[in-house]
Order: sequence, then C-alpha cells, then structure tokens
Amino acid sequence: MSHAAGFAEGQEPMPAPTVADKPRWTLYIGANGRVVIPAAARAAMQLGELGKVTAVLEDGELRLISPLVAIARLQELVKKLDKGTGSIADELIAERRAEALKE
Repeated sequence: MSHAAGFAEGQEPMPAPTVADKPRWTLYIGANGRVVIPAAARAAMQLGELGKVTAVLEDGELRLISPLVAIARLQELVKKLDKGTGSIADELIAERRAEALKE
C-alpha cells in the first residue's frame, strides 16, 4: 500500500516509541487530504461516533481536540478559579458591580 493512500482501519501502524511518555503514531495523508486516526488515539481523545474534533494550527503543528476533552479541560480551569464562596456567576456579577461603583 502506498503512503499516499493512507491506511484502512485495522491496518494501523504500531505506535512509535514514546517521547516523554506521550504516545506517537505515524499517520499518512491521502491524496484527498484525509488522515485516519488510529483507534487507540480516538479512544484517548474520547471521540464519539461522529468523530467531530476542533483543529488548531499553531507554530506549524495541527492540534486536534474532541468536544469531551475540551469540556473536561474547561471544567478543570473553572475549578481552579472557583473561590469557593458560592456561584461563580454570582462572584462575577459581584466583582463587576464593585468595579462599577469605583468608577
């Protein structure tokens, strides 16, 4: 099979050696621009049947993130910002009102 043709599910390459404990795979881009993401990577990304991802191009790297992983990251960020005094929305409103009174 040529590299340009990509590869079919079930014909996934073995993961390459890890760097800093991060799994890596060699993926091939078909002539039509399609890339097959190995099943192990899709599972780690928590991709559902639709397989929808958000792609971000940064410094020549294409990063893919699934909606479930993005939501989990956002929830962790919100937990870090939570002051534990109640509703985060109420805290934001109180901060905005305090700022408005200063003006």
